[in-house]
Amino acid sequence: MDEKGILVEIMKKLQKKYGNMNEVLRVTQEMQDALSRDDRVSMEMLLSMRQKDIDLAADCDGDIRYLLSVLTPEKREQTREWLNHGTAKEEDGFEAVKISEIAGSIRNVLDKTIQVDSRMSRRVAGKDSFYK
Repeated sequence: MDEKGILVEIMKKLQKKYGNMNEVLRVTQEMQDALSRDDRVSMEMLLSMRQKDIDLAADCDGDIRYLLSVLTPEKREQTREWLNHGTAKEEDGFEAVKISEIAGSIRNVLDKTIQVDSRMSRRVAGKDSFYK
């Protein structure tokens, strides 16, 4: 597979991860609703559902790490910059820009999920919450 093909595959994996992370956010919001109703049965079911989507997102991360390992060291570092910091410019190409955009969208969804999860954790655990 050539470099462009690898970047396309990374885009596909990121898009899949984005879908998984949106589902994690949706389920986390449902968990918050279940918590407000003190519905333990729903909470347990939702926790299980959320973990499945987290695992699928982690699988995407593993696939992306593998795809990165196939790139030349220079391209690997450049692609990591796109993934971690959204630094791609138009002159880097369509794939680079999309990688940066999708990775940024994933970070936004993750931030929203952490906010909701943090509120739930503080509500349930108080001062013993994972989030200080």
